[in-house]
Amino acid sequence: MSTKIAVVGGSFVDIYIYGDEPHRCEILEECGGSGLNVAFALHQLGFEVLFFSNTGEDHRGNFFVRKLQRLGFDTSHITVKDGETGLHISFNDKTIAVKRGVNDLDVDIDWDVVSDCSFAFINTEVSKRTIENFLKNFQGKIFLDVGPRRILNDDVRSLHEDLILIGNESQCERITCDVVKMGPSGARWNEIHIAGDGLAHPYTTGCGDVFDAVLIFSLLKGEEKRVALERAVKVSQEASKSFKSALAKAQAVKGLLEDAMAGLSTSP
Repeated sequence: MSTKIAVVGGSFVDIYIYGDEPHRCEILEECGGSGLNVAFALHQLGFEVLFFSNTGEDHRGNFFVRKLQRLGFDTSHITVKDGETGLHISFNDKTIAVKRGVNDLDVDIDWDVVSDCSFAFINTEVSKRTIENFLKNFQGKIFLDVGPRRILNDDVRSLHEDLILIGNESQCERITCDVVKMGPSGARWNEIHIAGDGLAHPYTTGCGDVFDAVLIFSLLKGEEKRVALERAVKVSQEASKSFKSALAKAQAVKGLLEDAMAGLSTSP
């Protein structure tokens, strides 16, 4: 697949702390942000991804960009701005602190480059003005994840005619979503409901991002809504079992999807 897709979202350095004793904790430092996670997962799935985001002029920004470059990810549309790179800290897989940093600044969009894209993904990690500007000016289908911040309402639909809204259950209480992520209970798309396994797996951070990427991949491959939803539920569920960081889940998404497709094709 060589489909070109624009992704507009946040860039954060993720710090994961696991354990209950200070001298026996496991600490992971990784690139993150839902925008980056979705972009990287789509990259792994074969898309040509144009990722528009902000990092700061600090050591975290340097770490973020250099790590992605080593992984073969295109960072040419990440803008370095005066300020701090976003920071996310979790303890035993629960978020305990977020510093948004330069994610609060408007994202610079190269519209000449974006004009080559028929599809885009954006979420609420970026400024509301960036979201509204992108919806008004992008010519093509947009997948909008209404998380993680509750800054939008149903008026957003008036800004773009070809829009698919995705969110979790609490986020979709404020805005009417097309696709609702329901954690262990699965997901639904209007009247279509795909059940999850009902289990609380240990590493849920970033699972929603994997869900988004697999859903988008499947839809753009021409799959029906039910099939796309089933794959997204299955892969995100499997990712939550053993992959600790969100980026690790995004890196593993291709193999997880292949396994899910093989399993689904042989199920009765």
